[in-house]
Amino acid sequence: MSITEKISVTHLTDKPTEDSAAQVVAGELVNVPAANVALESNVRTVADLDKGFLASIKRHGVLLPVIGYRDESGRIIVRDGQMRVLAALEAGITVPVLVTDRDTTDAKRVTEQLVANEQRTALTAGDRIAAYRQLELAGLSEAAISRETGTKRETVKATLAVAKSEAATQAVTDSALTLDDALILAEFDGDAEAVASLRQVIEDGDTDDLAYYAERIRQDRARRDAVATVTAEWEAKGVPVVGDDTDCESLSNLTDAPDDEADMSARPALDAESHAACAGRAVTFRAWGEPVAVEVCTTPEAHHRRYPSVRSTASTVPATPEEEAEQKEADKAARRELIANNKAWDAADALRREFVRSLFQRKALPKDWTLFTAVTTTRFSFTIRNDVSYGARDLLGLDPDSRGGAQGVAEWVETNPAKAGHVVLAHAVSAFENAADRTWWRYPTAEGKAYLVQLEAWGYRLTDVEKIATGQTITEGDREDTETV
Repeated sequence: MSITEKISVTHLTDKPTEDSAAQVVAGELVNVPAANVALESNVRTVADLDKGFLASIKRHGVLLPVIGYRDESGRIIVRDGQMRVLAALEAGITVPVLVTDRDTTDAKRVTEQLVANEQRTALTAGDRIAAYRQLELAGLSEAAISRETGTKRETVKATLAVAKSEAATQAVTDSALTLDDALILAEFDGDAEAVASLRQVIEDGDTDDLAYYAERIRQDRARRDAVATVTAEWEAKGVPVVGDDTDCESLSNLTDAPDDEADMSARPALDAESHAACAGRAVTFRAWGEPVAVEVCTTPEAHHRRYPSVRSTASTVPATPEEEAEQKEADKAARRELIANNKAWDAADALRREFVRSLFQRKALPKDWTLFTAVTTTRFSFTIRNDVSYGARDLLGLDPDSRGGAQGVAEWVETNPAKAGHVVLAHAVSAFENAADRTWWRYPTAEGKAYLVQLEAWGYRLTDVEKIATGQTITEGDREDTETV
């Protein structure tokens, strides 16, 4: 039996039958100006009217009756519905009141108000997504849904984007995903591999890192597309493109000069022109960042080593084939770690900069910002002096087309004196962001540690590669999966 089958609908004009009269609680539904009712003392001590709630009351009126009773003078006293009455009063409209006989003791009042406010089940995020989708299918635009529901248009837009993604909608229902996280999943709708990767992150309980993994996928996808374009250009020239697993040597390490030539100036490195006819001519790509093609040789034995082997001069005992193979595998493992952590840093870099920008959009700066600035501008004065990026402009959200440089910032703060603290902190943060690069994780410094630990205290979630930069040791079990789609 459905819940609706248990409900009998009665109109106010209906006359009760003998069977139903005993079941109907005595009461009357009246519609009166909000100014003509009084509010009973309430357990809710703070009654801040949300802008969206107030907007909906002004547009639709009070949809659900409040509950009250008449005092000895006949005036209506409202027990349940304080917020609706206050909003109706603000809007200058009437309010529907279900007037019944109530027990007016404090014990009964407090009990009923507690039960009325706490024993309620709000719509789930999944319910809301489905409802917005129904409104869209019914012909309402984003603007119309925003207007009718009193919801910010950005929220409506995001909700509808999630509603169009089956994977995102299901994740909201199954995993209680927030709208922001579901929007990340919806972004990759149609890319089954990316969605599967992000769903695995959710299932593993790493939802807090969802934005980071999404950024990894974006950067990897952009790089793959760029690599494919450049690869096609080289292959059209008849030059093969090799990957990281191919044994090859950089031209800068090879020469055609004989090994017995002691004068290094007479041992020039191979260049693209002199190497063009070699059967081992190929190109590979720098392992991270922009895909820059680098010419290499896949048959280095056809040339001579430009520099003496460090390993051969360090010991009079030549390495065995097993030792050579072991060293080669160690070198490959170190390179894989370098590549993976550099990619991880690039993704973290984007998220971290987004976070620091958000600091300057808040109503108030972090409480200890003055201490942070005082310490960093003294202890790390070298970092501050070396920042010529003018990154403070970006952090403060200044118009990029307006006057640039420090002079432009000075003019801005002169017209916005209340933002003086923002400017001081922005210059300190800009200096650290200008200094932050991949070397921070490879060679952790006091500078990097101080900055990243401070951001963590302000609410930023450090990624594994940033934890390495703070001097933390990431064990194999704790290390994030650096392989993304």
